Amino acid sequence: MSKTILTLQTPFQNLKLITMINRIMGLLPCKLVNGRLKPSAWNRFYCGLWILIHCAYSGMFYYDMYIAFLEKEANKKMLIFDIVRFTVFIASLIPYNCVAAFQDQDFIKFSDKLETYDDKARALGYERKDKHKFIWLFFVLTTIDLIRKTYDSIDDSIPEGTTAIVKTIFEGVVPFVIGTYCVFITGIFLDLIGQRFHHLNETIIPHVSQLPITGSPGEITVYDVRYLHGMLLDSADQINRLFGIGIFFTSLSLLLEFVKNIYVLATKGIDDNEIITMLDLFFQAVYLYGMYHFVAYEMFSAIITFITILV
Repeated sequence: MSKTILTLQTPFQNLKLITMINRIMGLLPCKLVNGRLKPSAWNRFYCGLWILIHCAYSGMFYYDMYIAFLEKEANKKMLIFDIVRFTVFIASLIPYNCVAAFQDQDFIKFSDKLETYDDKARALGYERKDKHKFIWLFFVLTTIDLIRKTYDSIDDSIPEGTTAIVKTIFEGVVPFVIGTYCVFITGIFLDLIGQRFHHLNETIIPHVSQLPITGSPGEITVYDVRYLHGMLLDSADQINRLFGIGIFFTSLSLLLEFVKNIYVLATKGIDDNEIITMLDLFFQAVYLYGMYHFVAYEMFSAIITFITILV
């Protein structure tokens, strides 16, 4: 019996590498055992340390801004905008690490809800499997961009010495990597929910038995559909409670970053680095809001289809 359970696909079974990276980034406190999320006290402590790391390089940034602000030739309006933009950016990162440090049980409950849906769908005779093509597409493209940005940042800092390299890594590379994976982990959870809504809408609801219920083997009742739909709604609500405030500040941060890059292009002319940065921000925004749209569309489609069948 145990061997059968281990061969069943779980939500995170094919995401071992991505799960490990999110753990390194302090965004996921749970360890992965046989494809299932399990609690880990050490990982919670590690995720909490990332909050201190954010505070450390933020303090360095604010100190540099203060020194720059004292210079007579400084563009104070641009410095103020940079301070506001960076503050919003940090405000978009810390909630993710706080969630990881103090709400590890919510991650496990979310995973359990997805597994419960899969078990129920399997019992009804409509087993499903996750398809991670959009998750891996985002991972590959952002990894290439992160490697490029890291190389460019370190290469520019080499003439200034080791101190400048370390400072560049902590003030430029690390926040950019964490910010990218904050968007990524939200997109992963949304994609896992959306695929199940799609399965419910396209596979299970069309096979709902007409009333009255006969009690025959394999019959899918309206109560089964209501149970599955409620399970997925609870999962979506849980993600909103976990990452809602983080997504709000992430959206504001992306907007401010767009404004900054547009201003630079308008005042200093075409710059390849700025254009690449804008394309990366645009891709992250499309991925994040595309996942939200996908979940919302499938959720309402399931409701409409179900109502149509009942009528």
